[in-house]
Amino acid sequence: MDSDNSSDEGVQTGPSFAAKATDTLLEPLRVLVSRNALTAYLSTFMFFATAICMIFVSALAYGVFYYNFIPRVGLERIVHLQFGDGHPWGIAALESGLISSQAYDVHVELELPRTPSNLATGNFMLDLTLLSQSSTSARTVGEITAPPISHSRRPAILTYASPLVDISSKVSFMPLYVLGWKREAERLAVPMMERVEFSRGTHNVPDTLRLEIQSEEKMQFYSAKVKFTASFTGLRWIMYHWRIPSFFVFSFMFWSVSMLSFSLCWILLACLSNKDVKTEEEEEEEEGGVKEEEDSGTEPTIKEEQSEKLGLLDIESTAETSDRESETDSDDGVNHLYDVGRKRRITTAESGPLEAAGSGTGTESAGPSGVQRRQSRLFKEEDS
Repeated sequence: MDSDNSSDEGVQTGPSFAAKATDTLLEPLRVLVSRNALTAYLSTFMFFATAICMIFVSALAYGVFYYNFIPRVGLERIVHLQFGDGHPWGIAALESGLISSQAYDVHVELELPRTPSNLATGNFMLDLTLLSQSSTSARTVGEITAPPISHSRRPAILTYASPLVDISSKVSFMPLYVLGWKREAERLAVPMMERVEFSRGTHNVPDTLRLEIQSEEKMQFYSAKVKFTASFTGLRWIMYHWRIPSFFVFSFMFWSVSMLSFSLCWILLACLSNKDVKTEEEEEEEEGGVKEEEDSGTEPTIKEEQSEKLGLLDIESTAETSDRESETDSDDGVNHLYDVGRKRRITTAESGPLEAAGSGTGTESAGPSGVQRRQSRLFKEEDS
């Protein structure tokens, strides 16, 4: 028996020690794979994934903002001059190249040969007019009927050169003239408008320009161009002249605002979900409490009934044992009395002369009669 108990104890302690060891080893892993840890992993992954996506979105948003906020820096239109009875003039369409609330510097660029007539002209006038979309007569006739948006007249002249300097320059550049790499022409850039700005509205932004060259002498021209150069100030100047720093700064600002908004939304959703989970847990706890109350209300009655039944069985068994003991005691008493009666009868038989003597005197022995009465009582009790 001792060997069996010792073997049972060894079998029972073996698995418990192994289970404790495995529990100890797996305790960190359980913490790592718990529900809270998985929620933290998912939240971290969502945060970093959203941050990376928002970096690309911020870069794209800055590109779109730069394209819409920064206008075209330079706008150039070639003017085809018309020669006739009057002064040479030409018209060019600007389309949608200009925007409102933006300052522009306007230049007229002329390329003309150094002919004797051009040199003899001296000063001549350039007349530039900016027209809106409704001024269509200037495109066909060259006459202005509607009020212009902006108008400017500026003088121009070819650069003077003395005969000696002129001959020296021609001799020095003779190989280039012969090879066709250079020609006898001069390029003039005449500023016509400085920081001209247009009001808001489509009718306040020019759509057409008209250039007229006014001189007393007939002049010859190779080409004529009108250039618009945007003059940036403030944020546009910073974004245009510091492009790379502006890209990083504004992209980071856009990313920060986006991540802040995303974090606030995430926290709000987390709070709402936690409230829902808490309400569900409270409902489950309430349901569990009701079930426990129901179980506690039924189980004691069963136990009490079982205890009552056990008490009745104990009482019946004790009563049966007491009845059996009383019967055995009564049987022993009857047997004892029966033995005593026999002994007395024997003694009376032996003392026969004495009884005969006593009968005549009216005295009797009380022993046998008392024994008989006791026996009759006992027999009656047994019969009942």
